[in-house]
Amino acid sequence: MIKSIFRLFNFKTIFILVLYLIFKNENKSIRAYEIKEESMKPALLPDEYVLSVKLKEAPKRGDIVVFTNTEKNIDVVKRVIGLPNENVSSSDGEIIINSEKIDDEWSKDLTDDFVSVELGDDEIFVLGDQRNMSTSDSRTLGPIKYEDCWKLKVRYWPYHRFNIYE
Repeated sequence: MIKSIFRLFNFKTIFILVLYLIFKNENKSIRAYEIKEESMKPALLPDEYVLSVKLKEAPKRGDIVVFTNTEKNIDVVKRVIGLPNENVSSSDGEIIINSEKIDDEWSKDLTDDFVSVELGDDEIFVLGDQRNMSTSDSRTLGPIKYEDCWKLKVRYWPYHRFNIYE
């Protein structure tokens, strides 16, 4: 009986289940999230599950964060492009930070031009990797307060795409 249970649940599945139960804590500093949109492909795909931690300090450029779009009352996942006190804009499909083009290695599309946005001390600028599919990002919502964000730490499902993020 026990052997058939172990055959049904391999080590990775049990590990992921234990990890989820440990991180599903009551103080809500860590939370599980289901990816629902395609705007972060191929880094994150719909129906994948991730664990995230509450941000207490400014994230780094390239970090993936989860936040609530208060207009639609939905959680969304995006990549941090602009950091606090930076000036972010786009021209000719390129992201410009503080008047310099950046190497936007995450973008899978050209970025539509948008006007310059000056970020405050506690604000970040976020975009989806699939720029043409990304709707609930800083181009439409404006800067996001990083205290309202959760930083992606672990993709735990499906287990064959398991990944730990910095």
